[in-house]
Amino acid sequence: MTVRQRLAQAPQAAVIFGRDGLIALVLGCCLPVAWAADYGTGLSDTTWQLEANEYYCKFYQPIPQYGLAVFFHEAGEELEFYLQATRNQMALGQAALTVEAPDWRSSALTHELGYVRVQDRDIPLRVEPDRARRIMGELANGMAPTFTRQARYGSESIRVQVSPVEFKSYYNDYLACSAGLLPVNFSQVERTVVNYPSGGELLDNTAQSVLDDLVAYVAADERILALEVVGHSDNVGTRYDNRRLSERRANRVTDYLVEQGVDPSIILTDYQGDRYPIAYNNTAAGRSANRRTTILVVRDSGDADDPLNGLPDFDAR
Repeated sequence: MTVRQRLAQAPQAAVIFGRDGLIALVLGCCLPVAWAADYGTGLSDTTWQLEANEYYCKFYQPIPQYGLAVFFHEAGEELEFYLQATRNQMALGQAALTVEAPDWRSSALTHELGYVRVQDRDIPLRVEPDRARRIMGELANGMAPTFTRQARYGSESIRVQVSPVEFKSYYNDYLACSAGLLPVNFSQVERTVVNYPSGGELLDNTAQSVLDDLVAYVAADERILALEVVGHSDNVGTRYDNRRLSERRANRVTDYLVEQGVDPSIILTDYQGDRYPIAYNNTAAGRSANRRTTILVVRDSGDADDPLNGLPDFDAR
């Protein structure tokens, strides 16, 4: 191959041939050539870490100079996956999600898993449960999930790749954490509601199941300060009868909680009859919603060691 041919094929360079046969080489740094900024780990520097408690499992891989690739499973919720960036370098829009072979498995086929929205957040990419489970499965098979998007500033591409190295070594630990999660999280029980048929006050199987989940959470969380139990009714019947009915509803809930082991000293019981509807009483659906007992869970959240401080903030910028 001649010098002229080698220079013509040189990457990231432009070759200019003058009339006198002289050759000028212009390096690619002076031309607007597209390139990719890759973030990921390799065989020797991949680590997986697990934060495990009754409230959530956080199974994650630090990605040098980028941030974290995180599987997050909160009690009462499904698994999700997200990328947490030290500084988001991707343009807002849609990032391509592919499953690629790592360098040592170059013969494996690439799979496309669609697109993931990039937002202006500390957690710019968040993947829903179905694809989060798919990503976890692909890592278990030795494949590398990869997110690609144009850079926020510039024309190059940003690629973030999650490495499968050592994934299986920690996967069973994640499964053990997941199996030990509470049935519900605090946001799901913070305002618990039990509903009734017209004139009813007994706790059916659905109501007992709801209260059992609340009891399980209260037993696990030492920061619970009080449970405020308040009975309500629709406006069918006299105000006096409705007040008495709401009283019986509240007392039955309180009695059930105590029977299941909740400390009675933290329970405050009240009843309001039909004074505080949450829906219009002129429809069947509205009256059904108003026939209720609510349990407000009061929790001390001022402790710096509160495990719920580890929940991701998807709105932080």
